[in-house]
Amino acid sequence: MNAWVLAALLGAATLSGCQTRTANPEEDYLQVIGEFEQPMPEAGYRLSLTYNGPMNLRQEFIHWADSLREEVPSMMLTNDNTYFNYMPEQMAKEKIKPSMFQTSMTYNIVVPDSATYGRIIQSVLDNGFPFNLNVSGTFVEPAEKQKLQQELMQKALDNAKAKLNFLSGGEGKYEIVGIEEMDNMQPYGPEYYEFNRKMASRVKVRARLTSN
Repeated sequence: MNAWVLAALLGAATLSGCQTRTANPEEDYLQVIGEFEQPMPEAGYRLSLTYNGPMNLRQEFIHWADSLREEVPSMMLTNDNTYFNYMPEQMAKEKIKPSMFQTSMTYNIVVPDSATYGRIIQSVLDNGFPFNLNVSGTFVEPAEKQKLQQELMQKALDNAKAKLNFLSGGEGKYEIVGIEEMDNMQPYGPEYYEFNRKMASRVKVRARLTSN
């Protein structure tokens, strides 16, 4: 009996050792990220222009802003605030007068180039308005931006193919089966590209290895 049990166990062990391992289909595929980043020195500007001053200049500033809108149609009023410019303890000492009020108005402006940006600054200075002007990012015309995005995506795909050539052992060793556009703001935030005047493209490329 003991000899029979031992023989059965040895037979089972032999069969177990002869089982074939199931191949993992994922071993026949490669997946890479293609990337490309391009400086945009000729991009326009997104501006935030704020008038912050006395009420008696308000209408004059509005008139100036309306004339500027004829040159820059994208100009948009985003904030209009009128406030009392005295501390509460002063209100009991003096009668409230219009001259005690201040006004604040903010416009968002998109300009195509640095020359327009410079003309706006000079015009505000020439009119003597108290103001703040901040650059809030870069701007590219929609049609031009679409063209650039397509060019950058092609260059990102070329970068992915170069990686696949390296990993697979050469061109012709794989077949691309999937391309997916990725968030082009990684690994940085959008502010990095806005203020550093750059555009980027990233694509995820999946390829099947061939027997060639």
